[in-house]
Amino acid sequence: MKTLSGVYKGDRLVEIEQDVQISKNIKVIIIIPDQDDEDILKTQFQKSAEVTMGKLWDNEEDNIWNEYL
Repeated sequence: MKTLSGVYKGDRLVEIEQDVQISKNIKVIIIIPDQDDEDILKTQFQKSAEVTMGKLWDNEEDNIWNEYL
């Protein structure tokens, strides 16, 4: 799963802000924040990412790499 930012251009067109290789006709989920909710959503996404990355990086198998540092 990827999280991407974009801009609605009208006429059912959303322009993604970065180049990405995805299949044509791929299904997507679009979340449109209300103006007041944008900062709240950013904070929630950041916290979710921190939890996920913490689980990925803070594990016994990853500790072996500390020996190479």
